[in-house]
Amino acid sequence: MSLDRFFNPESVIVVGASEKPGTIGRAIIENLLTRFKGKIYPVNIKYDKVFGLKCYRDVLEVKEGADLAVIAIPARFVRDIVDKLGRIGVRAAIIISAGFREIGSEGERREREVVETARKWGIRIVGPNCLGIYDAYSGLDTIFNPNDRQGKPSPGNVAFISQSGALGAALLDWLTMARIGLSKFISYGNAADVDESDLIEFLADDPLTKVITAYIEGVRDGRKFMRAVKKAVERGKPVVVLKAGKTEYGAKAATSHTGSLAGTYEVYDAALRQSGALIVNNITELIMAAKVLSMQPPPAGHRVAIVTNGGGAGVLTTDEVISSGLIMARLDDGTIMKLRNVLPEAASPYNPVDILGDAPAERYIKSIKIVMNDNNVDSIIIITIMQSPAFNPKEFIEGMKEIIEKTEKPMLMIAPGGEYTEKWSIEIERELRIPVFKSPEECVKALVILTRFGDILRRYRQ
Repeated sequence: MSLDRFFNPESVIVVGASEKPGTIGRAIIENLLTRFKGKIYPVNIKYDKVFGLKCYRDVLEVKEGADLAVIAIPARFVRDIVDKLGRIGVRAAIIISAGFREIGSEGERREREVVETARKWGIRIVGPNCLGIYDAYSGLDTIFNPNDRQGKPSPGNVAFISQSGALGAALLDWLTMARIGLSKFISYGNAADVDESDLIEFLADDPLTKVITAYIEGVRDGRKFMRAVKKAVERGKPVVVLKAGKTEYGAKAATSHTGSLAGTYEVYDAALRQSGALIVNNITELIMAAKVLSMQPPPAGHRVAIVTNGGGAGVLTTDEVISSGLIMARLDDGTIMKLRNVLPEAASPYNPVDILGDAPAERYIKSIKIVMNDNNVDSIIIITIMQSPAFNPKEFIEGMKEIIEKTEKPMLMIAPGGEYTEKWSIEIERELRIPVFKSPEECVKALVILTRFGDILRRYRQ
């Protein structure tokens, strides 16, 4: 069965629905009512109505069935509910409930019985022990955190899958704050049935997803996972992986968290690299990767040019570029001559190109256009000290639109500053799709990730 029912259902059964404040069943119903346009069937033996919707006392009373069920009840009752869902024709279920493999042998037996029952009916399961699914396009939202506490990114092209519900919730907040649009979010918990490999393979074919990001504690079938990653990369989609359980103690913690087989990190690292995954070391890098990969194409090589109106910022960025293993581009003599013709005498036409602190937007546009056309340049970092009275962000945005239309070379920006700078950085990202970072360190790390993906693509396409 296609996993599409988990993201684009026309009807949803919520087992454990409630109006009681502070309950998971209430949060799920409220979140569905916010944007989901399909039919909602609450099920709870205690109620006749939930938020004005007819509430069914038993799953079997929902005669018409549904495309998807969300189960949020004590673990000991889940197997019987899955059996009843099978009888009314439901073929996809998200099990929010905990109390399965992650608690030990008794939970493992319980989880095995649920999976066996589901397979008898041909039901696919996400979970158990998960946060839920959020689809920014269809409006499906089965996450059990209330909307007034949980950030939900606007529609975009980044998908995020997480084995941890708590970390997934935090990432949703951080992605929202970073203004990174999301296609789909999936917390898959114990992965009793649908696992990370199934999800990556599905997202590889999803037209709304350009970038796949993942937090993973353990993988049961390494070959299956590598095949899924390879499929995504072959379709031009980066797979960014943050792997937990790198240490012996971390691996033990992963086992107690989701019952994962964490394994030796060195083995995972080698397998991930071989399959074409982009490995990040922490959450900050994961967010950087999502941002830059969702906005810019990978460069054709490692040669970087810098255009700046701040000399010190240009020097610091140069140091970061060299330290990161990238290359400062050697500008062509013709490029240097053209820059001399448009820049003041005190400016530097060499890389980094210092166009001086009094540079208006027009000087930026002319310089960037010249540098972009140099065959020795693969990517450009633009540094804007927006506090300068000469720099007009609105004119800069308008002038850059023509350049963006005529190039496939990636551009990243550094804009250090406070509220004024932040305001226009948001506008630049929205209008130009150029990612803006506050420091040289962040920007260059992001460019390294983008460049690594370019290397991976070339390796696959040889």
